Amino acid sequence: MAKQTVKRKRTLIKIATQVTNYTEGVGASTEWQTISVCVGHAMPDNAPIMSDCLYCEWLGSYGSVAIQQQADGVTRPARVRMPFVQSVYDALLAGDVRIYLDGKTDAAHTFTLASAADNYLNENKMLEFNVKQYSTR
Repeated sequence: MAKQTVKRKRTLIKIATQVTNYTEGVGASTEWQTISVCVGHAMPDNAPIMSDCLYCEWLGSYGSVAIQQQADGVTRPARVRMPFVQSVYDALLAGDVRIYLDGKTDAAHTFTLASAADNYLNENKMLEFNVKQYSTR
């Protein structure tokens, strides 16, 4: 069996989770907070370098799958493949997430999960999941 890999990590995405904070006298407020991951360490004190920018392979859907999803109101289905990141995988499995295409947080670039995240062959090397966007007109 041929191994699948992430071939082209050219598309910038940001992944955000829903966070609710309670302030006494004001109440609860909910916001979307992007997931930051360690991308390296700075010299000389070895401090972690954190970033919320993730690069992935973004593949648009086509054919019978895309036609069925358009009938259900989904306007932009896609499949995302990216290198495995444990904190991203946990967020994709645990809760409500938003995926921001090109790092832009407006409605035209915001996607939601269409399927559960897959840790391909349980090797902790690649994540694969489908995203969707409903019409925002």
